[in-house]
Amino acid sequence: MTTWTRARRAIAAVACSGLAATLVGAAVAPAANAASDEGTLPKKDSAAVEKQETLVAGVVYSFKDGLAASASGTATVAARAAANASVQSALKASGAKVATGAAAVDAGATWAVDFEEPVTPAQAQAAITALKAVPGITDVEPNYISTAYAAGPVVPTDPYVKQYQWNIWDYSSRGTLDGVAWPTGGYSTHATALWPATKGKNVVVAVLDTGRTAHPQIDGVTVAGYDMISDKTRARDGNARDSNPQDQGDWDSEDQSSWHGTHVAGIIAAKWDGARGVGVAPGVRIQHVRVLGAGGGTSADIAAGITWASGGVVSGTSRNKTPAKVINLSLGGKHACGSMTQRAIDNARKRGAVVVVSAGNSAESASLYGPANCKNVVTVAALDEYGQRASYSNYGNTVEVSAPGGEYADGYRPILSTWNTGTTKPGTQTWGLMMGTSQAAPHVSAAAAMLYSLGLRGSAVESGLKKATSPFPKYPSFPTYNCTTTRCGAGYLNLQKVLAPAGAVTVTGTAKVGQTVTAKYSFTGKVNGYKFQWYRNGKAISGATGKTRTLNSLDKGAIIKVRVTPVGTASFVSIPKYSAGTRVG
Repeated sequence: MTTWTRARRAIAAVACSGLAATLVGAAVAPAANAASDEGTLPKKDSAAVEKQETLVAGVVYSFKDGLAASASGTATVAARAAANASVQSALKASGAKVATGAAAVDAGATWAVDFEEPVTPAQAQAAITALKAVPGITDVEPNYISTAYAAGPVVPTDPYVKQYQWNIWDYSSRGTLDGVAWPTGGYSTHATALWPATKGKNVVVAVLDTGRTAHPQIDGVTVAGYDMISDKTRARDGNARDSNPQDQGDWDSEDQSSWHGTHVAGIIAAKWDGARGVGVAPGVRIQHVRVLGAGGGTSADIAAGITWASGGVVSGTSRNKTPAKVINLSLGGKHACGSMTQRAIDNARKRGAVVVVSAGNSAESASLYGPANCKNVVTVAALDEYGQRASYSNYGNTVEVSAPGGEYADGYRPILSTWNTGTTKPGTQTWGLMMGTSQAAPHVSAAAAMLYSLGLRGSAVESGLKKATSPFPKYPSFPTYNCTTTRCGAGYLNLQKVLAPAGAVTVTGTAKVGQTVTAKYSFTGKVNGYKFQWYRNGKAISGATGKTRTLNSLDKGAIIKVRVTPVGTASFVSIPKYSAGTRVG
C-alpha cells in the first residue's frame, strides 16, 4: 500500500524534504516583496514530480436488464441471488482473495466487491475475465483506487486575505514581469469583484473527499452529508457507510493526516470572520460526502457519492434532502473513465448538477487520469501565482479551465485555507497551506455555484466557466510552463469577466405620456457597454433600445419595463436584468 501512498503525496514529499521553510517563507512574505520584484520568474524543478501508480481495489459489475434492481417477482429475485452467489464463486475460482460482502453503487443495479488488498490492473484481470463469464452479469470493470490531488500541509501563519490569499485577489504590485505587464488583481480568481452581485448564497456544493473536521468558518455553512466509504477498514470509524462524514484521518506510516476535505471546503466557502481568510464564494453551503479514507477511495464509492450528492438513490443509504448543484472531485487516479463512473456523472448532470474535477498532479496528460478524463465534467488544471502551469499539474485538451493551485518551488506561494493541526485524529482548528490541482478545482466549483446563483443552469454554467476567463500570459523565460488553450483550457478563471447586476434595475423619471424615463442600474465586472430593450405589457417595443425613452400615447395605461444587458470584450459572461414594471399614467 505504500507505493501509491507515496505517489499521492509526491509533492508533499518534496515539501517535507527541504522545502518546508521555503514554502512558509514564500507564503508569509508580503506579496509586494515576492521574488518577482526583480522582473524575472522564479525557477521550477520539474524533476520533483513523481508519476502515480494505478491500483485496483476490486471489481464492479452490473446485472443484465432482466435482473435489474427495478425488476420484481419471486423468480427474478431468486435469479439475482443466484447470480450474486455465482459472482463470489467465480472470484474465488479465479484466485482472487475477496473481502466479505458487496457494496451498492446505485439503486441496486450495480455492485462492487473488494479484494482483501489492492492489486495492479494486470493482477485483477483474471477476476474480471471470470466475472464476464457469469450468466446475468454485465459491465464488469476494475474498481480503481483514487487519491487526493494535493500536497501535504505546511505550518500556517497569520492568514489575512490581503497578505496571503493571492488566489482570491492578488494585491501585489509588480509592474512588468519578464516583459509582461502585471494585471490588476494578478492571476487570481478576482472573486471579490463578483461579490457585490453574489457570494453564491445557499447554493449547495458537495465536496467528495476525506470528510469534515470542525472549523468555525465551515461549520455554520455545512448541510447534512454522508460517509460513503463501504469498507470499514478504510473508513476507520468501525463501520461502513453511515450518515456521519467525519474525517477519521488518512494518515499512514509515512505521512500524517491531510485533512484534505477541510482544506478544499474552505477554498470554496470559508465565511468571512473579519480576522482570518475567506473562501471564493462565502455564501455557499458545503455538503461533505466522505469517499476518501485510509488508502484513498474506490471508484465504486466515488460513483455512489456522485449519485447520492446529486439526489439519486443509493441502496442502503438515506435520501439526500439537500441535493448539490455543484460536485467537487479533487481526486483521481491513473486509469480510464469507467462506464460506472460515467453513468454516475451523466445521471448527476441530468439532475442538474455540475461536476468539477481536478486534472491530476503528475505533469502528464489529464486524458490518462480518471475522472478527469470522463465526459460531462469540468476538468481543472493548476496555475502558480504568475499565471503559468504549476510544475506538477496535468494538462492537455481534456482540461477546460485553469485556476490557482499554488507551487512548491522557491519564490512561489501555496494556497491558504481551513485546516486542522491533528497528525492522525483531528486536533485544533486552524488554517494551513497546501497546493495541487485539488486546490485549483474548488476555485472553479465556487465559481460554478456563483453562476448558478445568478440564474445559470447545467450546460450554461459549464460554458459560463469557460467564458469567465482571461488569456494566459506568455513569458519568454521558462516557456515550458506557459499555458495555451490546448494545454490548460480556455484561460485562467477570472470572475471579473462575469458581468452581473449588483442590485435592482429601476426606471426613474415621471411615468406619463410625453415624459422621458431613464434606466438606472449597476453591474459588476469589466463592462464595456450596455444594451437596452424596453417592453410594453410584456412585449418588446420596436426601436426602443436606448438608455432613455420618451413615453407616447401607446404607453398610456400600459406597464413598461426595461431590460439591461451588460457587454464586455473578448470572453465574458453577461447576466441581463429586468426592471420591475411601471404603469404609465
